[in-house]
Amino acid sequence: MADTLYRVQEFPEVFVDACLRDSSGTMKFLSVYGRDGSLMQFEAAMQLGHKEGGVSRFQLVADGARHAVDVGNANGLTTFSGRLPRQNVFGPLSQVWMYDKAFTTLDRPNRIGWVMHRAGTGQGAQDRLRGLLDQAWELTRQLSPVALLDAWRPELQAWCMEKLAYQRLGDALYPPLGQVDAMRVSISDHFLRFVSDQVRQRVFVL
Repeated sequence: MADTLYRVQEFPEVFVDACLRDSSGTMKFLSVYGRDGSLMQFEAAMQLGHKEGGVSRFQLVADGARHAVDVGNANGLTTFSGRLPRQNVFGPLSQVWMYDKAFTTLDRPNRIGWVMHRAGTGQGAQDRLRGLLDQAWELTRQLSPVALLDAWRPELQAWCMEKLAYQRLGDALYPPLGQVDAMRVSISDHFLRFVSDQVRQRVFVL
């Protein structure tokens, strides 16, 4: 488990160690812990939505801070679960990961995909970004219809950050909670023209 656990205010027996939201506050990834019954109740409430007696928004609480999370389209989420070893101080607990289906599906026709990275304990902001960019580079090479050399990486990734071909999930209003980060990678025709121009001008050497 992570050092910081966020309690779900509406479900006191459910705890979160990582959460990612988009710029509107909608949940894109959630890692939750709890006993099976509590987790099933939490998942069912999200599926029902507010109008049917469930929840469309919940609050994560830790160290006196509160973070609002909008459920969004619960049907667009994939779930994966596992059990913690029984020999732990919390007793029999399960963990469930809930995440946007786009995280695990490459949109090859449009050359769009996502990468995720879990930082190690104590890693700072620069280390987290470096780990995310390492994975983004591998996906960039995979999505690109033209070969990309590793020597081009610094300039290409700087261009991708500037032109929003790389979009890191989370902002000042809805920052990542926990040690998980995600980034959207989009290889547009504009990107391909940039690569072609750099090769033609001999900035990128084959």
